[in-house]
Amino acid sequence: MERILVSMKAFNGAWEAWSRAISLAKRIDAKVYALLVTPRETKGMKGPVLQNTTSIVRDRLELLMEAAKLDGIHIDFFISEGSYDEEVVRFVELNRITLVVVEHSEMDTNHNHREWASIQKILHRINCRVEVVSSRARAS
Repeated sequence: MERILVSMKAFNGAWEAWSRAISLAKRIDAKVYALLVTPRETKGMKGPVLQNTTSIVRDRLELLMEAAKLDGIHIDFFISEGSYDEEVVRFVELNRITLVVVEHSEMDTNHNHREWASIQKILHRINCRVEVVSSRARAS
């Protein structure tokens, strides 16, 4: 059985990656793992700010998981704290993941360059397939 991981950072969900993984799981009867990685507290993000941001993403993810479960998809949900790329690599190894679905925005910003560097770190350290999904441009 295929074991699909959708990983996302607590500050921004990977909703296109989630949609892709759920669509694929329906077609091939795969098990989906959702991993939400929260950073450790830093000077800029402490306590209430960090918790509020994480809560928004987590609440939306929980609603999407419930909808997917109603469609008969088996989902396991995990929350981890630490470095995003380190936590994803660790999770893949511990859970024998066969496919990782990650999301990357194609907009040209410094944030997205750091995001892509993080994805590259993951790609070079895991031994499974990876599908990179582009997030859709948002209309203003």
